[in-house]
Amino acid sequence: MFQRLFLLGALAFACVANVGCGDEKRPDGFPEVAECSIKILQEGAPLEGAQVNLVAQDPALMRWGCGGITNADGVVELRTNGYPGAPVGSFKVVVMKTETIGGAQTPEETQRQMEGENFGAEETFDLIAPQYRDQTQTPLTLEVKAGKNETQEFDVGAPIREPIRMPGS
Repeated sequence: MFQRLFLLGALAFACVANVGCGDEKRPDGFPEVAECSIKILQEGAPLEGAQVNLVAQDPALMRWGCGGITNADGVVELRTNGYPGAPVGSFKVVVMKTETIGGAQTPEETQRQMEGENFGAEETFDLIAPQYRDQTQTPLTLEVKAGKNETQEFDVGAPIREPIRMPGS
């Protein structure tokens, strides 16, 4: 359960971080970052809509969230706390993608569901094998060097469809 909460928190943080901070002054202690992108494949095909998070191996970099969401080509341009680039250093790469079916699907349906309308049971599924979603198990590593980095490709293997069970369900 803790792992699931951590991953959901990391996803929420990365989504907020991707909003960007424009040309504002960077926070004190902001690390050196380098232009870096990652291409995520699933059985050799580009994986769109996957959340990618870098987990720093250097404790000094752990406070700086880095990641993004893959585009239609499976590529994510990494951002650190909303700023372009990834910190220079060594990282574990965590990849997550879920799918939700049933229930409310649009903001309007969500509002109607909150008002009591029933849209049926909602189910959520993990679409990435467990080892790639777990920072302690992922075999994917990335070394970010100063300057522009070549796009690194990672394949997360065969698609899965594993139901996510929420506590109490």
